[in-house]
Amino acid sequence: MAYEKIMDKKPQRVGTELGRDESQNYIIAIDEEKIYSISFVAYYVWTLCDGTQTVRELVDRISKELNAPVDELKEPVSLILEKLSEVGLVKFV
Repeated sequence: MAYEKIMDKKPQRVGTELGRDESQNYIIAIDEEKIYSISFVAYYVWTLCDGTQTVRELVDRISKELNAPVDELKEPVSLILEKLSEVGLVKFV
């Protein structure tokens, strides 16, 4: 999912955080049968997906919080959102 295709879409997180597992990944459940373990980085992006900010705004926010160039974050954030979307942890509204 290329950044240019999703930059104006608003990602909305789906699921409930259940805690952390033994490897310190975050456990997110969509329902009783769909439970996922995600890395801190994916969790960080997931928590920002409130359905009110565009992907462009999320990347700008992350850039400011991490003091990192926007251009270096576009593709990694897009990839994380793609993977979260594929398993149903994010939907675009």
